Parts: sequence; C-alpha cells; structure tokens
Amino acid sequence: MSLTRLSRANSDELQTLLETELFSAGNINKKIALTPEEHTQLVSYIRKCDRRLLLYLCIGYATDSLNKMALANAKIAGLTQDLDLHGYDINMALGAYYLGSFLFQLPSNLILKSVRPKYWLSATMLCWSLVTIFTSMVSSGRQLAWARFLFGAVQAGYTTGSLYYISYWYPRDMVRNRMGFFFASAGVGGILIGPLCSILSLVETPLVKSWQLIFVVIGLISFSWSLLGPVMLQDFPETATFITKDERRLITRLMTHQNTVASDQKISRRQVSMTLCDGKIALWTLIDFCANAATQVNGMFGPTIIASQGYPPTVAQAISALTNFMAFLGMASVAYIARFTGGSSHAIIISNLITMVGFLLALFASSNGYRMVALFIFSFASSQPAAHGPAWEMANQQGSTKPAMAAALTSAFGGLGPLATAFVYRDQDKPTFILGHTVCLTMTLVCLVTTAVLRQVLSRENCRRDTIRTDISRLTSNEILDLADNHPDFRYKL
Repeated sequence: MSLTRLSRANSDELQTLLETELFSAGNINKKIALTPEEHTQLVSYIRKCDRRLLLYLCIGYATDSLNKMALANAKIAGLTQDLDLHGYDINMALGAYYLGSFLFQLPSNLILKSVRPKYWLSATMLCWSLVTIFTSMVSSGRQLAWARFLFGAVQAGYTTGSLYYISYWYPRDMVRNRMGFFFASAGVGGILIGPLCSILSLVETPLVKSWQLIFVVIGLISFSWSLLGPVMLQDFPETATFITKDERRLITRLMTHQNTVASDQKISRRQVSMTLCDGKIALWTLIDFCANAATQVNGMFGPTIIASQGYPPTVAQAISALTNFMAFLGMASVAYIARFTGGSSHAIIISNLITMVGFLLALFASSNGYRMVALFIFSFASSQPAAHGPAWEMANQQGSTKPAMAAALTSAFGGLGPLATAFVYRDQDKPTFILGHTVCLTMTLVCLVTTAVLRQVLSRENCRRDTIRTDISRLTSNEILDLADNHPDFRYKL
C-alpha cells in the first residue's frame, strides 16, 4: 500500500481534527492543557509505544552495535594474519564504513519520507545483516574495505531514521529520554560482543575460522531480529492500530500543535532550504563530529588497546565487555544527567570535561594500569555527547521536512568524526597511542567550546522572541507551517 493510500485510510478523521479552530496553524506551539482523562490516555499511549516501538528499535540498535564492533574483535581473532593485512589496511577497512555511511545518509532519510517506515527500517537491518555475513568470505584487505563500505551504505538509514521515527511518535518534551534509551542500547550490544567473540574465538572447525564465525553469528542475530520489524513496527500515530481511537485523536492533536504530523509526507522545499542555511545545524554537526570521534575509540580500538597492555586476545575481548559496560552506563544516564544539569548543553559540557580527564590520563600514564583506568574513564564519559547532541537537536526541530533533513545532515557529516579516529590509532604506537589520544583530546575540547557557543546562540534567540513579537497573521496556513522552528512562539530547549 502506498503512503498516499495509507494516509487516506484515516483521512476523514484527521481532516476533521485539522479543520477545527483548535488545530489551526496559528495555534501551533501554544501550550495545551490536558484534562485528567486525556493525561491518562497519554500515559497509556506512551507505554504502548515504549513497549512495542521503542523496544524494537533499541534491540535493533544493539544488534547494529554488534555488527559495527565485529571487525574490531575479528581483528584480534586471526583476521589480520589470515588476510595478510599490514600498515593501514585495517584502518582503511574501519574508515570505509564511515565513508559509506556518509555518502548514503541523506538519501536514506529522504527515502524514509517516501517509503513506509516499518518496511524501510526492517529492510535496512536485513541488508546490513547479509553484508556482515558475507564479510566472512573476504580474502584480502581490499575486499574487506569494500565490504565495510557496503555495510556503512546499507546501515546509513537506520540510526537517523530511528531518531526521526521517534520524533514523530513522541511529544517534543519526551523525545530526549527516548533517544537516551535508544543510544544506551548500543552499550548493551557492546557488553555482549566481548564475551560472545571470546567464546567464538575458541571454536575451532576446519570449515570456518574463528574470525569468520564472528561475522556469521553476529550477522545472523540481527538478520533474525529484522524479520520481526514489519510485525512490531507501525508507520504513523495517525494510522496505528495498537492504540485506541481516543489515544490516536489526542496524539494527533499534540503532534499537530508541535508541527510534526508524521503522515504529512510532502517534502517542503522551503524547509530544505532553511535547513541548509541554518547555522545552528552546522554547530550541532560539529558537536556530533567531535563527539563521535571520541566515543568510537572504544568500539573500534578497545580490544586492540587492551591487548596492547599484555592481555591475550580472548582475555582482551572479555575485558572489553567491561569498558563497553562503562559506555552503556554513560548512555543510560543521559536523560538523568540532562535533567540534573538543567539541559542537554550542560550535560555535554560536563561529560566533555570528564572525557578530557580520561584522555589526559592516558597521555601521561606511566603504567598499563593507569592506561586501563583512562580507557574506562573516557569510555564512560565520551559516549554521552554522542547521545546528547542528536537528542538536543531533534528536540529543537519542527516541520514536515526539517527534522529529517537536520538529522540526516548532522548524522552524515558528524558521522565522519570516527573516519579521522580510524587513522590515528596506529599499531606502531602501541601501547601508548599518543597520536590518537592527542587528536581525540583536541576534538573533545572543540566539542565543549562549540556546545557553549550554541547554547548562547539559542538562549539569545529565545530572549529575542520574548521581547520582539513577530506578526504572522498575514501568512497562509502552509506558510506558517513552513516556518518550522522559526515560528515566533517556538522556544529552543537548552
């Protein structure tokens, strides 16, 4: 069924809602007072979405994490020797993933606007699973690099697509918590992959080598989960069948007031232009770029860094579960830290400061023990800005097109951060990795400064809108909707 026909299924009911005075474009961003009955309906709706949609996306992201980290674990399980990799061969393979993800990020998000989300997200997961399985068949460094490039290309739509998907199922003030849980699920995958790969590395068979078995088993895990996507996921709140009619009416009312009605699948050229010219998006992208560079150190090189301290490969893989557990704790505490510090910007600044302590300790450590402590510190703290940043950005976007464009641009260019990290952690720098730690320390500092600047920009804009009222009474309804977050009643969350 096409999106047009799908949206038409509930068009009469939705049109009735949108034609009432309550849903006029001029009322967008106005505060809504809920009755006790409506509040109960909202709680029921949110619980249903959490247990069904968010749970599926989180487990899917955990399997995504398994697939991403498969190469780092396969590297110390014999892949380097069997493929005769030297110099920057493994770095090229690591970097190829991020290049593929960068090139296909924006097209994937725009496709999501034209394809039913439950099928697109499920198909994305199925495709990357198959690529991971077939990676077990590569026989050279070049083939490995192409396999990881293809993995990045087909996986590109899942993360940003999921963030965008979350943003049009949940009211704006509930988005940050859900994105915190989503990013935390990557830590669950990180916790599991160490022991899993440690066990698989001990398996000896004449048909499949240990590193090949890692790719096959991990690919099969996510492949199996992808088959449940069309059953678990649904496309839009306005067409969902697992919620009641009253819940659907209420969430449509709330999402209309925040100008994020999901089934409006028209791509607004004005909002595309606004996104490309929005300097705030550029700042969020720089934050994401620097944050991703630091947080991916553990995922890409954690087992290598641990093994360089004198641990055998199977032990290093098992210990990596502990560093990934620290990353999970960092991700899982995102929502609480943001609430405690008074906003995402303060949370990013604090986590950046802790991350810098970790990298400084790693640079000046005089023993392997201190280097391990440093790894635990920056594994915990560096994971948080990578989660806070996208959640902060999506909570400050409106419109039918701008959130998807913003998420795609930020994730695409911001996702290039690890591409730099992939080439600065070199085998010849073991066990200190001075070059890599120095680069990540610098990028963390840039992330901190950029966050402070962006917070000031948003705060000033809120103050300006509080003091200077802009008359939009002469604008048509479509023109008001296309104002997105430039609407005079919209206030940025700090």
